Amino acid sequence: MVHKMKTLFARIYQKILYIFTKFIKFREPIILNELSEVVDVLKKENKKNILLLSGKRVCKEEFYIYLFNLLKDNFKVLDYNEIPSDPDIESIEKAVTISKDFNVDAIISIGGGSTMDAGKVVAARLTNKKSIRQMRGLLKITKKPIFMICIPTTCGTGSECTVASVVTDLKRNEKYAISDPKLIPQYAVLDPRVLLTLPKDLIATTALDALTHGVEAYIGKSNTYETYLYARRAIYKIIYNVETAYNNKKDLNSRELLQQASYEAGIAFTKAYVGYVHAFSHAISAYYHLPHGYLNGILLPIILEAYGKSANKKLIDLNHEVCINSNNPNDFIKKIKDLLVKLDIENNLCDIIKDEDIPKMIKHIKKEVYPLYPVPRYFSDEELLNIFNKIRNIA
Repeated sequence: MVHKMKTLFARIYQKILYIFTKFIKFREPIILNELSEVVDVLKKENKKNILLLSGKRVCKEEFYIYLFNLLKDNFKVLDYNEIPSDPDIESIEKAVTISKDFNVDAIISIGGGSTMDAGKVVAARLTNKKSIRQMRGLLKITKKPIFMICIPTTCGTGSECTVASVVTDLKRNEKYAISDPKLIPQYAVLDPRVLLTLPKDLIATTALDALTHGVEAYIGKSNTYETYLYARRAIYKIIYNVETAYNNKKDLNSRELLQQASYEAGIAFTKAYVGYVHAFSHAISAYYHLPHGYLNGILLPIILEAYGKSANKKLIDLNHEVCINSNNPNDFIKKIKDLLVKLDIENNLCDIIKDEDIPKMIKHIKKEVYPLYPVPRYFSDEELLNIFNKIRNIA
């Protein structure tokens, strides 16, 4: 009875939110196609002091050095490349502090989802007095963040166009989202050439992240015509291009299509949300610090199977979308499983997840999902435990 009441409350909440969001302006960033265009944009916006935000891998790449030199010749540049793979409160606050000292008036965040997420939070913190913990959740950002350009160097998160940033709270062993339309950057640079040096394992895991965004957005209960369209496009492009990009490091066309898919999936889940795959992924990653895209890839077929009949109709639709001539929803799930094999994604979670951590992770999962995520159906505590057993190959 309690589970049914919570489900009813969540559906009412989502319906109200669905109506409310129709009155919220979700702008899309202006798209640039080359790194060199950034300089003209910053000059047009009369920016002077630039924070160039990245991580340890990206800052060594030739395209990064090229961009840094372009900026250095035209502006004052603060080069900060200490964003970890899971951006935590401490590393973000350090960036905020040095940005204030430098009088930063624009941020360029170049990297994967972690770097872009961190940059968006830094931009918000520079204009808002609230702490990062106080920004947690939906629509908590009061003032407009400072000017920002995002440059994705992976093909997965879509953070360059989304309302969300995911932050790790190391002190509380939590990973959570800050969501507000104000976080959408003003510009995004989609230059597929930056993906040519992306390691093949990151091609695989980040594309699986984008695939999960598309699938979870599509099967949820808060879709519009637009979100259906973007999700379908993204899913098709990923399924039919990721293997080529994974196996051929010089193939620019497949990378360009994956980059487009990441963006489109980002637009889709910004308005239609994600689901249990992300909730499980965030909980597991907070405890064991595993890559988000890898976890999403492992979890996606397991969660889709757990949804059962509640997701069948939309999975059959996706069969037809990706040219599977079948009315069996399990065939779409099999397509994903086959893709994992081709991308050398192996489930090693049975050796990592500890029994004593599962009750705490279930608590985090429920907290993330209820009442925001419009999932096909809600799982009981027993079902969540069964899913953990399947994840660990002991069910």
